[in-house]
Amino acid sequence: MITVVIPARNEARHLPRLLSRLAAMPQIGEIFVADGGSDDQTVALAREAGAVVVEGARGRGAQQNAAARCASGERLWFLHADALPSRGSAAQIEIAARRGAIGGNFRIRFEGRGFWPRLFEIIARAQRGLGIYYGDSGIWATREAWEELGGFAPWPLFEDLDFARRMELLARAQNRKTACCAGRLHLSARRFEKRPWGTLWLWGRLQWAFERGASPDELARLYYGAAKR
Repeated sequence: MITVVIPARNEARHLPRLLSRLAAMPQIGEIFVADGGSDDQTVALAREAGAVVVEGARGRGAQQNAAARCASGERLWFLHADALPSRGSAAQIEIAARRGAIGGNFRIRFEGRGFWPRLFEIIARAQRGLGIYYGDSGIWATREAWEELGGFAPWPLFEDLDFARRMELLARAQNRKTACCAGRLHLSARRFEKRPWGTLWLWGRLQWAFERGASPDELARLYYGAAKR
């Protein structure tokens, strides 16, 4: 059985679409919405759709950990609220896990036409070949792997990349693998549609800082400082 964990804060616009898609996947046994203090209809919409709402934790890593600790599924699938997985995605997780994968993610497809959505998709595919992937690509893990890794770091930023890196190392140590599932995960282009060049520069700078060992607080200052400009 798969447990889906959705970290959310003011995601009333996107959440119903995702919950409706997940409800049609028989492999999913439970859905948790880990709310980080929404003041819109996020919590009400989640409960109306039958999801379990976990409140109190702040920060995506902490929110996901709080919900995952309540979960009973053998696989944990972490999805952003603005994602829309293909209908066969949950089945692909089960197949990959039965074949020995301890976790993985999905290929992403940004909504919208034109140059920039396709470029960001190409970059994501190239990074995946290097073992680099983020939470917006639908990271999943077996419960055993999640527990052995101790969940997500309680960081304000890049807790997803840190988890992916540690999961890749664990897979190699166990002579196992992770799987990039073929089903497309459709994502909103809201992250970069207004300032694509600026977003590309910022994430390159953040990636470089992460690789050189910058602290989580330093990464957060870079990110949120740029967002205020």
